Amino acid sequence: MILFFTITGIILVIALFAIYKNIHDRSRWQHMLETRESELNELQRSEEDLRQELNVMEARLHHAIEDPLTRLLGWTLFEDRVHQGINESARYQFAMAILYVDLNDFKMINEALGYETGDAVLHEVSVRLQSCIRQVDSLSRLSKDVFVVLLTQLGKPETAAVVAQRILESLLQPVVIKDQKLYLTASIGISIYPTDGTDSVTLFRNADEALLLAKDKGTQNYQFYQEKNYANSLRELKLSTGLKRDTFLSECEIYYRPIMNTRDKTIFCMEALLYWRHPELGLIECDELFHHMEKHDKCNTATEWMLRKACQQFLYWRTLGFQPRFLGLTLSMRQLKNIQFVYHISQTLQECDFKPEWLLLEIEENVSQASFESVEKGFNMLKYQNIKLAVNHFGSSLFSIEDLKKFTVNYLKLDASIISDIEENQQSRDLIRSINLLAKSLSMQLILQGVNTEKQKAILTSLECYLIQGTLVGEPGSEPEIIRTYATQKA
Repeated sequence: MILFFTITGIILVIALFAIYKNIHDRSRWQHMLETRESELNELQRSEEDLRQELNVMEARLHHAIEDPLTRLLGWTLFEDRVHQGINESARYQFAMAILYVDLNDFKMINEALGYETGDAVLHEVSVRLQSCIRQVDSLSRLSKDVFVVLLTQLGKPETAAVVAQRILESLLQPVVIKDQKLYLTASIGISIYPTDGTDSVTLFRNADEALLLAKDKGTQNYQFYQEKNYANSLRELKLSTGLKRDTFLSECEIYYRPIMNTRDKTIFCMEALLYWRHPELGLIECDELFHHMEKHDKCNTATEWMLRKACQQFLYWRTLGFQPRFLGLTLSMRQLKNIQFVYHISQTLQECDFKPEWLLLEIEENVSQASFESVEKGFNMLKYQNIKLAVNHFGSSLFSIEDLKKFTVNYLKLDASIISDIEENQQSRDLIRSINLLAKSLSMQLILQGVNTEKQKAILTSLECYLIQGTLVGEPGSEPEIIRTYATQKA
């Protein structure tokens, strides 16, 4: 009996072991099968990724060789043609030209008629441009609406102008898309090898600079690259970069230019002017600096800094016995739209213990470009504080007599060009007399800029114009120079 249970137990253990082994083997094989399936899926995914990557590479290669929309040369192939052209021109003493052709207002066609129509227009333009050049020349599309032409084997650079004019004339003919006539204009910038550069990067850059000049001149024209334009662009880049630095204001200096009252021979106003001692470009004068600050929205920060410094200096002068009636400061119309900025002006005056009636703000920007409603609140805030306002360069801008009804100011600063020929031109004298009568009828006074001679001063005095500014009165001076010159004068 014992033997039976023993044998039965052994058989049961063997059976259980067999079952376990079977289950274990099945599990192992299942795992191996899943692993193989996973590896196979991974291989399939890798193969699909490789196909997609290959398709992308093929597309890029195709685009490098050919523009898919216009069938023109792709950019990579075009660049290679330029390099070949440079080598050939250097070897055989040829001239070579790069033309940037930009379609004006092409974006409007896309937005109004859709991209399908826009693409059809681009294709037609490419056909017309191709018809304007020779077989030895090349044509590509740089961006959506900018084409680039390579003219090689030129006997003289002037040939590029002939081709440019031919292109402009070819684009004047209307483009007919789906029975709709579309009229195009273009601007073309031209750079010449070797005059404007001896490598492709320089030639491309200078053609682009010439294109910007052409667009500034208006539609339907071409312009050759001019080195001074690049110099101006480089200067503007350095200025705009410097304006963004934290050290900008620490590099600035305030100069003061006097306005004289010839009736009592006193200094009527000391006009504060901001100059920038740029670390690379030297001293940047106030007019150029104001233009760039306005362009880069730096006027508010600079004006607040300048106002605080100038107020402190003005108050110091008064302790020395030099007491001009006003401190003058230039302001743009855009700044008057900013109510927060106008509030900061009054706040700065309070902090400096500076009387608002001592401040004369000169509006530099063309007032006609701003609606009265947009600046009315700012004007009223300044008038309420008894701050005086003047319009700068009156007579040379679009500020009209009608604007005088809306913009109530205290002074009109006539542009220097108005009195430039006052000594020999009776009409100039009559004009100033008339403007002065108009100003008086509106409770305003004239300030005459550009007074450089005693004769001009005498004529203006005879016309009852007593507030003058110019080299006769004094050039802009630094704070120490002003103290040395005027500290002993009394109002």
